[in-house]
Amino acid sequence: MKHWPLRWKVALYAAALAIAATLAGATTTWVWMRREQIAAFDRRLAIDAEELFRDAENFEGARTRDRRTIKADFVPLALRERLVEVRADDGEVLYLSPNLRAPIPDDGIAGVHARIIDGKAVRLAEFRRNGLRLRVGADLSEIDQIGRDIVFGMFMAIPTVLIVTYLGARWVAQRAIAPVEAIRQAAAEITPQRLDKRLPRPLSDDEIAGLIDVLNDTFERLQRSFEQSKRFSMDASHQLKTPIAVLRAGIEEILTDPQTPPKQAARADALLHQIHQLTSISENLLLLARADAGRLELRPVDFDLREVLEGVLDDARALAGPLHLDVQAELPPALPVRADRGSVGLIAQSLFENAVKYSRPGGTLRVRAALGDEWAEVVVANQSEPIPPDQQAHIFDRFFRARSAGATRGHGLGLAIARELAVAHGGDILLLRSDAEWTEFCLRLPRLWQEPDTRRRKALNPAR
Repeated sequence: MKHWPLRWKVALYAAALAIAATLAGATTTWVWMRREQIAAFDRRLAIDAEELFRDAENFEGARTRDRRTIKADFVPLALRERLVEVRADDGEVLYLSPNLRAPIPDDGIAGVHARIIDGKAVRLAEFRRNGLRLRVGADLSEIDQIGRDIVFGMFMAIPTVLIVTYLGARWVAQRAIAPVEAIRQAAAEITPQRLDKRLPRPLSDDEIAGLIDVLNDTFERLQRSFEQSKRFSMDASHQLKTPIAVLRAGIEEILTDPQTPPKQAARADALLHQIHQLTSISENLLLLARADAGRLELRPVDFDLREVLEGVLDDARALAGPLHLDVQAELPPALPVRADRGSVGLIAQSLFENAVKYSRPGGTLRVRAALGDEWAEVVVANQSEPIPPDQQAHIFDRFFRARSAGATRGHGLGLAIARELAVAHGGDILLLRSDAEWTEFCLRLPRLWQEPDTRRRKALNPAR
C-alpha cells in the first residue's frame, strides 16, 4: 500500500473512517434506543399493574370472607400475554397466569430488572398495594428484535457507505492533489541544463503557494551555486592548460638536452609524470564541466562496438600482465551501434582500467557483451575486495573512492566521467553486484542514436 497513489490512500482512509463512524454511530444509536425501549417497557408495565390493582378493587367478587380473590377476568387485556403472578402479603399465590408453569422464585430484588424465567429473558417488575404483591414479566424478544434490526440495517448500509465515501473521497483527493501533481510535473522539467525554470505559483495564497515559494527560492540558490561551480571548473581547466603546456614543454626540453645530468634527468622525468597526471585531471574536469552545461559534443556514427572493446581489451591485458590477471572475454560476432565512438571508447577504457586497478593479483577479469532489441550491454567483472554497502551509492560521485586512497592510485573521476558519457548517450552504468566473489559493472547503451529531447524523456520516465 505504501506504493499506491496518494489519492487512493486518501480515499481508502476516508472510507475506513466513514465505516468506523458508521459503526460508532450505529452502536450509540443501538444503546440509546434499547435504553429508551426498556424505559418505555417499564412504564407500560407500571400502567398495566395500576390497571390490575384498580380492577381488583372495583370488581365484585374480589373479596371472599376477608380474603382476596383474583380471577382471570380481573386481569386487563394488556396483561393477558404477560407473565403475571399475584400473591397476598403472607405469600399465598392468589393468581398465576397460564403461561407460567410455576410461581416465580423470589430473588430478593424488588425493583424492575431482567432475569431468566423458563429459559427466556424476561423484564420483571414488582408492585405492592392494599395487601397484594404483583409481579409482571414481559418477554424481551420485541426489544431484542429491534436491536437485531438496527444491527442488520447497519451492516446493510456499510457497503453503500463504503462505495459512496470512497468515490467521493477519491474525487475530493484528486482535486486537492491536483496542485501537487502540477508541482511534480513542473519539478521534473528542472534539470542541470534547465535550472532557470521555476515552479508555477497558484493564484490562491495557501499552503501550496507557500511551499512553491520555498522551493523556488531553493532552486534559485542551487542554480547560483551550480553555475558558480560550473564556471570555476571550466575556467580553471582553461586557465591551467597554458601553464601546464609550458611546464611540459620545458621539462621535455630538459630531458632531451644531452647536457642534463642523469640525476636531474630522473627528477625531470618524475615531474613530467606528475604534469601528465595534472593534464589528465584538467581535461577530465573540463569534460565534466561541459557535461554539466549540456555542451558535450557527441558525433554519432555507425560502428561495431566489438572492435572498440577488443582494442581496449588489448590495453587492459597489458596493464593486467604485472598483476598476473586472467583476462577473459565473451563477445558476440558483432555489436552494431550508433553512438559517439570516441566517447564509448573512453567509457570502456575507464571501466577496464578500474577493473584492473582494483583486481586481486592472480585473479580474473571477465568481460561479456550482449545485444538486445534496443540495448547493447557490456558487463565488466573482476575479483576484488567488495565495495562496502554503505559506499556503493556513492561510487559514481566525483572524487569519491570507495577504497583507501593510499592503496590504489587515482583521483575518483573515472567512473563519474564514464557515467556522464553513458547518460549523455541515453544509457547508464550500473553496479550489478559487489561481494566476496565478484564486482560487476554494466554499461547499457541504446543501439540507435537518440536525440537529446528523447533521452531526457526516457530519463524522466525510465522503462526499466
